[in-house]
Amino acid sequence: MMNDVPEFAIFQNSRTRHTAIWTKENGWEDAPNKDYEHLGLLASMLRTAPDPNKILILLAKQIKENKENNNDSFGPSDWDLA
Repeated sequence: MMNDVPEFAIFQNSRTRHTAIWTKENGWEDAPNKDYEHLGLLASMLRTAPDPNKILILLAKQIKENKENNNDSFGPSDWDLA
């Protein structure tokens, strides 16, 4: 039996549209309901990507750079897609 703790996970309940994100550092954190579709897309992309760790590393890097530039935007709901 493996007891490895994952670095990252996304939990979604389609009935309640609840999403939570697991990180090894912070445990489970609830995501805003408005980000349900965005995080579902991310979860799907991670499941099918040949190298999901690379995607997570690049995403973490971008979030860190945003914070260093005083842009605390964290999630998809803050992205300007227009």
